[in-house]
Parts: sequence; C-alpha cells; structure tokens
Amino acid sequence: MSAVAADRLLVHLASGIGNIMLATPLLVALSRRFANIELRLDCDYPGAGGLFRHWSALRAVHDSGASELPGGAYHTIVPAIPPFAWPRYAGLYRHCPQAMSRPPDTLFYADEQAYYLDFARRLGCAVVPAPHSFVPVAPRRESDVSPRTLALAPGCKTGIMAAKRWPYFPRLAEQFDDVVIVGTADDLRCFDGTKMVFPPHVRSLVDRLSLPELAATLAACGVVVANDSGIGHLSAAVGVPTVLLFGPTPAEALGAFPQNVTVLRQALPCAPCWFADRLVACGGRIDCLEQMPPSRVAAALRRAGFRG
Repeated sequence: MSAVAADRLLVHLASGIGNIMLATPLLVALSRRFANIELRLDCDYPGAGGLFRHWSALRAVHDSGASELPGGAYHTIVPAIPPFAWPRYAGLYRHCPQAMSRPPDTLFYADEQAYYLDFARRLGCAVVPAPHSFVPVAPRRESDVSPRTLALAPGCKTGIMAAKRWPYFPRLAEQFDDVVIVGTADDLRCFDGTKMVFPPHVRSLVDRLSLPELAATLAACGVVVANDSGIGHLSAAVGVPTVLLFGPTPAEALGAFPQNVTVLRQALPCAPCWFADRLVACGGRIDCLEQMPPSRVAAALRRAGFRG
C-alpha cells in the first residue's frame, strides 16, 4: 500500500520502557502506510528519545524528558497510552477532534500489543501477521562485551513490582565465565530487600549506561536474561537472544514475542496471580520464582546455542 504523505500523524507513547517497547509494533505497522509520522514520548526514564532518533520511519521525536513537545497541526493523533497511565494525559485530548478513540481497556489487559495495534488497524494498516517489537539499535562494539557475554538484568520497577524479580541471578552467574550486570543499583536487591551478591568475575555496568547505550550494549551481547521488565523487553526489541523469566505476571497478556525470546515460567497452579489474588496463595513468598532453579535457566541458554 502506498504511503500517504499528506497526513501528518502524531503517535503518543507513555509510561515504562517495557510498555513503550511493546507499543513499537504499532510504529512498524504505521510506517508501512504513512510517511509523515512523529513520536511523542512521556517515559518514566530519561533518554528514551535516543532509542528512536535514528529510525528513518519517524520524521521527528519529541521526548518530554528532554523538554521537547510537539507543535503545529496534526491530521491524526494516536494516544497509544496504557489505561493505567491515561488519567495523566486524558485532558490533552478531551476536546481534540484529531485524537483517535481508544480501544477498550479490557483488550490491554488481555493482549497489550494487540491494544496498541488496534489503532493501526483502524487507520487501514495491515496488522496480520502482527509485527514484533523493534528499535533500530546497532551493537555497541566499543563496550567490553561480545557474543560470548551473558548479560543479566536482575531488576525491574520498585515497590510491589519488585515481586517479579527472580532471586537466583548470582547463582546463574557462577555457571558462566563472561558475565555483565546491567540496570540500576536498586536492581541488585531481591523482593524481600536482601542484596544480591555476585561472584567476583562478574563485571558491573550498573548505573553506567544511558538508555541508548544500554540498548546498544545488549545488542552486542550473546544472550540476555531478565525478569519481566523494561530492560527485558528492550532486549527483545533490539533482537538479541533473550530469556524472560515470568513469575506472578502473565506473559500471555503482553502478546506474542519474537523468535529471539524464550519465556520461562515455573508451572504452579496459582500462577500467574497478578490480575487475581496477587501473591495471596504463597503468602507473598513468590513461590513461582523461588522454585525456578538456576539449572533450568542455564539449560535454556544452552538450548539457545549460548556457550559463553
């Protein structure tokens, strides 16, 4: 289908890195039809705009974290913002005829990627087969990682979200020679507050990388192991082999993952519990992650061809 150059289209994405990565299939689908796409980002973390500035499909990137706001008139505005974050932005579009109506919230909680792609479908874009998450990032060759490097992303957001943290990253690191840790200092704590202590051979890139540098570093590694987290979904989007560890949260509610992603979950009758009686069945112990042994994750890495 030919591009529609006359239509100036603004896509508004917001919330966490994981949500924004899961919304990138929308950008891919729109780019197949529209030639004049601009992106507004309201991300929980600074530097998100740098992930998108070199994408030829986007005419402009407006990152509110860098005090960049879009201006001028738009033919269509796509408010592809998660329902839980929508109250912060609803006022912007209450009297805006260019803003598309939003899909039902129930679709977001059933299939997040399908929720975002519904905007593209209603704009006449092909969404079957659905594109996968994507950001145009080249490997950061000057970093001290290689295809023999295992990258570990042991964290996620804080508070109750930290219940998604698998506690055995240090024990997994013992089984491989070339290992780096990425993320922030807080990521090195388990849900119960205890600190993760890694073997001395593990190199730390914690709090040393901007978001674009992190993405390029992940792209240069051999494989990434992460929780259900923003870094995990960023790794999936850059195309590196990625093992995502799911516990109380449902992987199915995020939509289909690309072939470079392996999802691991310990099969317990109470999991996932995130949208039901959250953490009740195990009394807050997070048994679904406590009972996932490092040997199982290591075996998944080797099945994926990693021998680092």
